Amino acid sequence: TRMISQAELESVVRDIIGVAAAADLDPTHISDDEDEQSENSFLPRSYDIDRLHADDARDKVFVAILKALAARRNKPSSPRELATCIMKHEFTLLG
Repeated sequence: TRMISQAELESVVRDIIGVAAAADLDPTHISDDEDEQSENSFLPRSYDIDRLHADDARDKVFVAILKALAARRNKPSSPRELATCIMKHEFTLLG
């Protein structure tokens, strides 16, 4: 297995934070649900993603799941909803 460099780790963290910031700025732009803006009253928040372990950052699917959760503003989601979000926004290729 290949180790991830500190620069790559920081890049992954910045990318996830960018997805979360985009969702907070314009929830309708990145959300999957038409009615999500009215049903999701979560306030913008900072994510404690700076502690992402290098082994986790190396896993493209795990990072895509984190991005999908950030894009959905951490709304409880089924695996199907997360997969749809990952494919729609091309966070990574799935199966």
